Amino acid sequence: MAKARLDWYGKQLLAAMEDVSDEILTLAAFQAEAEAKPNAPVDTGFMRNAIYGIGAGESNRDVAVAEALAVADRPLAPQPRLKKHEAALHGAAAYTIYQETELGFMYNGVQKAIAAIAQIIQQVGSKL
Repeated sequence: MAKARLDWYGKQLLAAMEDVSDEILTLAAFQAEAEAKPNAPVDTGFMRNAIYGIGAGESNRDVAVAEALAVADRPLAPQPRLKKHEAALHGAAAYTIYQETELGFMYNGVQKAIAAIAQIIQQVGSKL
């Protein structure tokens, strides 16, 4: 009878999967940002520019703040605190919620990112 040996690297696998899923969520948040911004209404461009994606240790907030403040000097909401393994699309202009309620540009951006999730997963998987 042949002897067999099995080395199980379950902890390493789970750690790698957490990293991969974090990257997928982050890219999905950035995709949602890319989809939402062009459909946001523009007055000065402040609100549109103040939309950004946040993921695992990554955020497009600095660019969004710089671009928003370049067109109007208005206050911005603080960046939301995310738990581990979360991502978000944030509209930092205080009045974003009113425009979103009427037009749904952020919701639609998230829906388009969800529709592109297979490509995002493939993109992350191709790096493994």
